[in-house]
Amino acid sequence: MIEHSNSDLHMHSTASDGGYSPSELMKKCKAVDLQIVALTDHDSVDGIEEATRVGNELGLDVIPGIELSTKHKGKSVHILGYHLDWRDRKLRSLLECQKQLRRERLDQIIARLEPIGLHLKPEDVLKHVDGGSIGRPHVAKALIDAGYVTDVAEAFEKYLAEGQPGYVEKAKEMTVKEAIDLIHNTGGIAVVAHPVYYDFDQDIMDWVTKWGLDGVEIYHRDHDKEAIKRFEQLCDSIEKEVGRPLYRTGGSDFHHEDYGRVPEPLGVTRLRNHFAETLLEKRLSPK
Repeated sequence: MIEHSNSDLHMHSTASDGGYSPSELMKKCKAVDLQIVALTDHDSVDGIEEATRVGNELGLDVIPGIELSTKHKGKSVHILGYHLDWRDRKLRSLLECQKQLRRERLDQIIARLEPIGLHLKPEDVLKHVDGGSIGRPHVAKALIDAGYVTDVAEAFEKYLAEGQPGYVEKAKEMTVKEAIDLIHNTGGIAVVAHPVYYDFDQDIMDWVTKWGLDGVEIYHRDHDKEAIKRFEQLCDSIEKEVGRPLYRTGGSDFHHEDYGRVPEPLGVTRLRNHFAETLLEKRLSPK
């Protein structure tokens, strides 16, 4: 039997730092024959209603999602949430606070770029945000507009990546436990995103056993064959330890065509459907 791969459970819209509106993104998903998708904007659920409505009209199965920013042992760690109640008032209030902190961070980034000859105004960046939460890719686009760099990758490499002059650490980031609890308390499923970025394999085991992490994003576009094998084996080990299956997810982490360590168009990185189908109908009960 042929196993289809028409799923992508990690993508971003203009509700955070993606390049396309939720509607446009769903149309692009349909155009490349994706079937099960999840919108996982950074610290934002503002695009879910539009994506779900348009996606359903196009015949797509849309899972509501989010990608929460956390800090663990001094490193940024992202936790994906699926099937969370995105209308929950406490959740939306917390995310609104996060949005304000991102706005303050933008001012700090601009102030750091000024002494090295990169002159930006907040409105130069905000015109790319389209009402969503502000991220470094928006600053990158403003740098491109001003002629300081030629593409997003160059902007990050020279100015915006950690250790570069325009980098500003996010303030008051959640812990991994807080993110998992937040997702669970709104009925969602918590999955650690792109674990190859962190080298926290033992920690992931602890997050499952101690805090109830539900799964691992194994099939991310930045995971090569060696990384995929590594995290498949990690999941096997954890499942034996805890006596329950983990969700094994994956996706393109699509923002727009020229974004990422290795830029690629939507539809190249795909998840096998049976992994997505396992997640599609599952939703935890809020605590």
